[in-house]
Amino acid sequence: MDREFLQRKVSAWLESLDHDGDGVITQTDIDTVDDRALKAFGLVATSTQGKALKAASEKFWKDVAGAADTDRDGRINREEFSQAADSFTPAVQPWIEALVVAADSDGDGQLTGEEYKALMVALGTNVDGGSISTGLSPLSVEEAQRSALEAFADNQPYSPATWTFGKF
Repeated sequence: MDREFLQRKVSAWLESLDHDGDGVITQTDIDTVDDRALKAFGLVATSTQGKALKAASEKFWKDVAGAADTDRDGRINREEFSQAADSFTPAVQPWIEALVVAADSDGDGQLTGEEYKALMVALGTNVDGGSISTGLSPLSVEEAQRSALEAFADNQPYSPATWTFGKF
Protein backbone atom coordinates (compact mmCIF):
# COMPACT_ATOMS: atom_id res chain seq x y z
CA MET A 1 0.00 0.00 0.00
CA ASP A 2 1.16 3.54 -0.74
CA ARG A 3 2.63 4.84 2.53
CA GLU A 4 1.86 8.50 1.74
CA PHE A 5 -1.75 7.62 1.01
CA LEU A 6 -2.11 5.63 4.24
CA GLN A 7 -0.68 8.49 6.29
CA ARG A 8 -3.01 10.98 4.60
CA LYS A 9 -5.97 8.70 5.28
CA VAL A 10 -5.02 8.14 8.94
CA SER A 11 -4.56 11.90 9.40
CA ALA A 12 -7.92 12.66 7.80
CA TRP A 13 -9.79 10.14 9.95
CA LEU A 14 -8.03 11.24 13.11
CA GLU A 15 -8.84 14.89 12.37
CA SER A 16 -12.47 14.12 11.54
CA LEU A 17 -12.97 12.24 14.81
CA ASP A 18 -10.89 14.58 17.02
CA HIS A 19 -13.61 17.14 17.63
CA ASP A 20 -11.87 19.04 20.41
CA GLY A 21 -8.64 19.35 18.40
CA ASP A 22 -6.32 17.98 21.07
CA GLY A 23 -4.62 15.50 18.71
CA VAL A 24 -6.17 12.38 20.22
CA ILE A 25 -9.50 10.58 19.98
CA THR A 26 -11.45 9.97 23.17
CA GLN A 27 -14.91 8.78 24.11
CA THR A 28 -15.86 12.46 24.39
CA ASP A 29 -14.98 13.00 20.72
CA ILE A 30 -17.19 10.09 19.70
CA ASP A 31 -19.99 11.40 21.91
CA THR A 32 -19.63 14.76 20.15
CA VAL A 33 -20.31 13.10 16.79
CA ASP A 34 -23.47 11.56 18.26
CA ASP A 35 -24.59 14.84 19.79
CA ARG A 36 -24.04 16.68 16.50
CA ALA A 37 -25.88 13.94 14.64
CA LEU A 38 -28.87 14.06 16.97
CA LYS A 39 -29.03 17.85 16.61
CA ALA A 40 -28.49 17.84 12.84
CA PHE A 41 -31.15 15.16 12.34
CA GLY A 42 -33.65 16.69 14.79
CA LEU A 43 -33.59 13.62 17.04
CA VAL A 44 -33.48 13.10 20.79
CA ALA A 45 -31.28 10.54 22.51
CA THR A 46 -34.33 8.65 23.78
CA SER A 47 -35.78 8.08 20.29
CA THR A 48 -35.35 4.69 18.65
CA GLN A 49 -32.77 6.09 16.22
CA GLY A 50 -31.04 8.01 19.01
CA LYS A 51 -30.72 4.90 21.16
CA ALA A 52 -29.44 2.85 18.20
CA LEU A 53 -26.89 5.54 17.39
CA LYS A 54 -25.65 5.75 20.98
CA ALA A 55 -25.39 1.96 21.28
CA ALA A 56 -23.48 1.70 17.99
CA SER A 57 -21.06 4.47 18.94
CA GLU A 58 -20.42 2.97 22.38
CA LYS A 59 -19.60 -0.36 20.73
CA PHE A 60 -17.40 1.44 18.17
CA TRP A 61 -15.44 3.19 20.92
CA LYS A 62 -15.08 0.01 22.99
CA ASP A 63 -13.82 -1.98 19.99
CA VAL A 64 -11.51 0.75 18.65
CA ALA A 65 -10.09 1.61 22.06
CA GLY A 66 -9.58 -2.10 22.73
CA ALA A 67 -7.57 -2.47 19.53
CA ALA A 68 -5.74 0.87 19.43
CA ASP A 69 -5.33 2.28 22.94
CA THR A 70 -2.20 0.30 23.75
CA ASP A 71 -1.29 2.30 26.85
CA ARG A 72 -4.91 2.16 28.12
CA ASP A 73 -5.07 5.88 28.93
CA GLY A 74 -8.48 6.35 27.27
CA ARG A 75 -6.91 8.34 24.44
CA ILE A 76 -5.93 7.17 20.97
CA ASN A 77 -3.03 9.15 19.56
CA ARG A 78 -1.88 9.29 15.92
CA GLU A 79 0.63 6.45 16.32
CA GLU A 80 -1.87 4.16 18.04
CA PHE A 81 -4.56 5.04 15.48
CA SER A 82 -2.20 4.39 12.57
CA GLN A 83 -1.03 1.03 13.89
CA ALA A 84 -4.55 -0.27 14.47
CA ALA A 85 -6.39 1.42 11.56
CA ASP A 86 -6.73 -1.76 9.51
CA SER A 87 -8.73 -3.40 12.30
CA PHE A 88 -11.37 -0.64 12.53
CA THR A 89 -13.65 -1.69 9.66
CA PRO A 90 -15.73 -4.23 11.63
CA ALA A 91 -16.02 -1.72 14.49
CA VAL A 92 -17.09 1.24 12.37
CA GLN A 93 -19.68 -0.55 10.23
CA PRO A 94 -22.56 -0.60 12.78
CA TRP A 95 -21.87 3.02 13.73
CA ILE A 96 -21.91 4.15 10.08
CA GLU A 97 -25.13 2.21 9.51
CA ALA A 98 -26.77 3.84 12.55
CA LEU A 99 -25.62 7.33 11.49
CA VAL A 100 -27.02 6.94 7.97
CA VAL A 101 -30.34 5.51 9.19
CA ALA A 102 -30.64 8.39 11.65
CA ALA A 103 -29.91 10.88 8.84
CA ASP A 104 -32.92 9.55 6.90
CA SER A 105 -35.26 11.91 8.72
CA ASP A 106 -38.44 10.85 6.93
CA GLY A 107 -37.61 7.13 7.03
CA ASP A 108 -38.17 6.66 3.29
CA GLY A 109 -34.93 4.73 2.74
CA GLN A 110 -33.42 7.60 0.73
CA LEU A 111 -31.08 10.42 1.73
CA THR A 112 -31.95 13.72 0.09
CA GLY A 113 -29.28 16.35 -0.48
CA GLU A 114 -30.37 18.09 2.73
CA GLU A 115 -30.19 14.86 4.74
CA TYR A 116 -26.75 14.06 3.30
CA LYS A 117 -25.55 17.56 4.17
CA ALA A 118 -26.84 17.09 7.74
CA LEU A 119 -24.90 13.82 7.92
CA MET A 120 -21.70 15.58 6.80
CA VAL A 121 -22.26 18.34 9.39
CA ALA A 122 -22.70 15.68 12.08
CA LEU A 123 -19.38 14.17 11.07
CA GLY A 124 -17.68 17.55 11.39
CA THR A 125 -17.30 18.28 7.69
CA ASN A 126 -17.11 21.96 6.82
CA VAL A 127 -19.97 22.47 4.38
CA ASP A 128 -19.64 26.23 4.09
CA GLY A 129 -18.98 27.55 0.62
CA GLY A 130 -21.20 25.02 -1.12
CA SER A 131 -18.83 22.05 -0.91
CA ILE A 132 -21.87 19.82 -0.39
CA SER A 133 -24.73 20.32 -2.80
CA THR A 134 -28.26 20.00 -1.47
CA GLY A 135 -29.51 19.41 -5.03
CA LEU A 136 -28.15 15.88 -5.14
CA SER A 137 -30.32 13.05 -6.38
CA PRO A 138 -31.61 10.92 -3.52
CA LEU A 139 -29.20 8.24 -2.40
CA SER A 140 -30.51 5.03 -0.88
CA VAL A 141 -29.63 4.37 2.74
CA GLU A 142 -27.83 1.20 1.61
CA GLU A 143 -25.79 3.13 -0.99
CA ALA A 144 -24.86 5.78 1.56
CA GLN A 145 -23.82 3.13 4.09
CA ARG A 146 -21.74 1.27 1.49
CA SER A 147 -20.09 4.48 0.29
CA ALA A 148 -19.21 5.62 3.81
CA LEU A 149 -17.81 2.23 4.72
CA GLU A 150 -15.75 2.11 1.51
CA ALA A 151 -14.32 5.56 2.29
CA PHE A 152 -13.25 4.24 5.68
CA ALA A 153 -12.06 0.77 4.66
CA ASP A 154 -10.85 0.99 1.05
CA ASN A 155 -7.07 1.14 0.98
CA GLN A 156 -6.67 1.63 -2.76
CA PRO A 157 -5.30 5.15 -3.44
CA TYR A 158 -6.97 5.38 -6.85
CA SER A 159 -10.42 4.20 -5.78
CA PRO A 160 -13.17 6.87 -5.89
CA ALA A 161 -14.21 5.83 -2.38
CA THR A 162 -10.93 7.17 -1.02
CA TRP A 163 -10.86 10.52 -2.82
CA THR A 164 -11.87 12.12 0.47
CA PHE A 165 -8.20 11.76 1.35
CA GLY A 166 -6.97 13.40 -1.87
CA LYS A 167 -6.33 12.14 -5.36
CA PHE A 168 -2.94 10.80 -6.33
